[in-house]
Amino acid sequence: MTEDRLRAAWDEALTAGGLAATIADGLDDPAERALARVLSRARRGLYRLSAERGCKIAQDVWSGASFLILPKDDVGRAIQPSEAAEEAPLFDARIVAASDGCAMLPGVIFHPADAAPHIYRIVDAARQRDLSPDRVCDALLRMEHAFRTLTRVKIAYAYRVEAVETKARP
Repeated sequence: MTEDRLRAAWDEALTAGGLAATIADGLDDPAERALARVLSRARRGLYRLSAERGCKIAQDVWSGASFLILPKDDVGRAIQPSEAAEEAPLFDARIVAASDGCAMLPGVIFHPADAAPHIYRIVDAARQRDLSPDRVCDALLRMEHAFRTLTRVKIAYAYRVEAVETKARP
């Protein structure tokens, strides 16, 4: 498992898996309890990062919601935004709200730049099918993994609408 996938797995365990919420009440330090509760409410999405007036903005491709990324956020600082929104790399991430902005959890997974047109088609088709954003993000992560790990797989084959499951797994 790659380092970015391992970080993403921890993000999943802390947030959707409920680990942060489970341990929150058992923490003695009020600041740690508050942080665990905030982590449990992280918002997962498919984002692109842009720069506006010196600030980094993460825009959720699915909902259109925009999040101001804190300048002190280590993860956000490491990602370089694109001036042209259509050229910005797409990535799967979880964002948590703070009183003065938002921070990204470290499990950011980037999709290849040339997958963007395919991803936008997948998102449009998923909306028409009334699929959840989480299901689409999971499918996109499987597609990214297939593209990165399987030999001779073309981007158009890895990222295709037919690869999105329409039924929940058992």
